[in-house]
Amino acid sequence: MVKLFRKSMISLAVLMSGLALAGPAVPSPTAKAAFERGEKALEGGNYDAAVNAYQDALKATPGYAAALNGMGSALFKLNKRDEAIAQFKAATEADPGFKLAWFNLGFASRKTQDFATAAKAYEKYTAIDPTDPDGFYGLAESYKQSNQPEKAIAAYETYIKKETRPTEQKYVDRAKDSIAQLKAAAAPAKQPDPVATTTTTPAKQPDPVTTTTTPPPAADPLPSLSARTMAEGDKFMAEKKYREASFSYQDAVNADPNNVEGLFKLGNSYAVLGYYTQAIDKWNQVATLSQDPNVKKSAQDNIARAQQKLGTAGGGSPQEAGKQPGTGPIADSTRAQARQYYEQAVQLINQRRFGDALASLNECLKLEPALSVGYIARGSTLIGLRRFAEAAIDYQYALKLDPNLSAPLYGLAEAYRGMNRVDDARTYYQRYVASAAADVRPELQSDARTKIDQLR
Repeated sequence: MVKLFRKSMISLAVLMSGLALAGPAVPSPTAKAAFERGEKALEGGNYDAAVNAYQDALKATPGYAAALNGMGSALFKLNKRDEAIAQFKAATEADPGFKLAWFNLGFASRKTQDFATAAKAYEKYTAIDPTDPDGFYGLAESYKQSNQPEKAIAAYETYIKKETRPTEQKYVDRAKDSIAQLKAAAAPAKQPDPVATTTTTPAKQPDPVTTTTTPPPAADPLPSLSARTMAEGDKFMAEKKYREASFSYQDAVNADPNNVEGLFKLGNSYAVLGYYTQAIDKWNQVATLSQDPNVKKSAQDNIARAQQKLGTAGGGSPQEAGKQPGTGPIADSTRAQARQYYEQAVQLINQRRFGDALASLNECLKLEPALSVGYIARGSTLIGLRRFAEAAIDYQYALKLDPNLSAPLYGLAEAYRGMNRVDDARTYYQRYVASAAADVRPELQSDARTKIDQLR
């Protein structure tokens, strides 16, 4: 069995490298047919049917960038803007050269007033297609709204030079007006003549606090993002979509790490899903951060109940029950069957058949719940399905099972990068680069160094 285990580890390392470095997914004939159905439904205004068709395309070929983009367009038409933005982001991750997805991400983000994301998306789009004036107009508007006047002026001027369509001249006029407004706002106020004022006593200056008529713009847009994702999480909880709620609350906490309400509700969503250990961790953070004694008591009461659940929970996976790593004796025939499921899953992942691979790994881990490489492989599968939060949980559990492995470090970095948790991603890439574990791969260490530079 040792020999088989070693072979599995090598296969998994190669697999992770392939997932990290592979190009855009090539759609299968089934995926292409479903995508065409989605496009026709979208064009005909049948947006629900379009969503279903794009979902079929993505089941056939996970990571199919055009289908992710189409899904985003349909969801945007259904006024599900946050979900649409998530699909546009996934499309740009699946194919960084897919210019339409970058444009759509910029447009949708601008409509939801996430101007920082919009600006970055338009920057990507205009770099890919510098001939399209629309990209520069969107870029200029995003810079203007994110308080970057010099960049906004430059982008408006580029737009004016490139816009030659007679039907769009009203936008040229708007761009000129915006340039004039921005330049006027940037011009220094005329200073009084110092000679004329030297003979008079300066008037007492008014209290700047009492004379401010409007609050200054927030320097950091993240609190508003946190509020939006909190509302989205509440909606999902009301609809009993607990996993989706947990993702939204996690986004809220990522945007504002001191969001006590977000941490509390994230703990609630974890508890409903059976992840009691993760719920306890969030409620502990609430008890530390909150100054409200009632909130502290509620968090502590929830912790006590969750700990009781941990003590009495039976069945299911040890991961979901929050149990410590380790299982009872496993028969050799059971272990052999588990390894067969594992090897089958590795082959399926190499074929980018992530849905089938996930099913095989679920069976594998039912038979051998302490197989660390099984959780690593399932994490890689979930990344292939762009289910980053679930992938992170599997990689974390693999580290508990075997702290001497390096593969979970790289996997966690990839998962956190997918969730836009930049600091966490950088930390785990750095840990992977520094690792001397037996399973570390030089090509992945090189890739990690590159990504560390990109995240700065």
